[in-house]
Amino acid sequence: MAGKKPSLTGQTLSLTGQTLSQRIHRVYATLPAGERKVADLLLDVPGDLAFRNASDMAEQVGVSNATVSRLFRRLDYASYEEARRLARMMRAQGSPLYLSSAGVSGAGKPDMVELLNTENGLIAKSLEALNPVTLDEISRRLAQANKVRVAGFRNSRFLAAYLVAALAQFRPDVEMLVPAGQTLAEGIAGTGKGDLILVIGLRRRPLFFVDFVRIAASSGADVALLADNSVREAPALARWTISCEVDTPQTIDSYSGAITVLRVLTLAAVRHLGTEGHRYLGRLEALHEDLSELE
Repeated sequence: MAGKKPSLTGQTLSLTGQTLSQRIHRVYATLPAGERKVADLLLDVPGDLAFRNASDMAEQVGVSNATVSRLFRRLDYASYEEARRLARMMRAQGSPLYLSSAGVSGAGKPDMVELLNTENGLIAKSLEALNPVTLDEISRRLAQANKVRVAGFRNSRFLAAYLVAALAQFRPDVEMLVPAGQTLAEGIAGTGKGDLILVIGLRRRPLFFVDFVRIAASSGADVALLADNSVREAPALARWTISCEVDTPQTIDSYSGAITVLRVLTLAAVRHLGTEGHRYLGRLEALHEDLSELE
């Protein structure tokens, strides 16, 4: 798309465009024994760099602070703090490589109580952040728009498919904006005034994401955005924005909060549809029966 911006990844990995791991592998064969110990630790759990100071790292592998500093200078960082700042940016961006740490990246049995607490917390925070006015306005449009088109890329795509599957039971003309085999342009060209485009954009969004939201909004359709708090620029282009929590202590993000918000939106839309929605569901169920489609 026109107006592409430099990749955020390219800005945050390093000043030279190389990842931390690439820098280490480039010089690994020449590293003294002490620096190699630090390098091995970083290669195993690069996410630890985001929240550990140089003294902690030196103590863990049994080397001096000076050895840690020499390694990072050898890797062409201005300082250890510069490397740590970049690692923190990668964590905020949602890179699984940088979300992992020594405490959670092992292959042992997961702590089910901790996992349950994490998921419950994400659901609670996402629902607490849901503005009742925004919920009502988006759900009304989900019920009343001429067409509802839902878009999501990468991990957000399965959430988009969930919303389509749930809402399409109660009203017609609810589809993915870009079905398989179509282009973005073809999907956007089919929308206009009176329609709703709901875009799900949780972190690790594609580079073209902001341009996509901008062009979708220019179609004349109302645009609703569901994202996490790392999103930038796109909320200014959407009519409504809902923020969901996705960050966890584990290596990968959780979407339990986001899918709960989508469920709440669907239930509210069904209420707005009222008897019309239930009649549509009745016709759909009768067709399932006639076609012997479901158990």
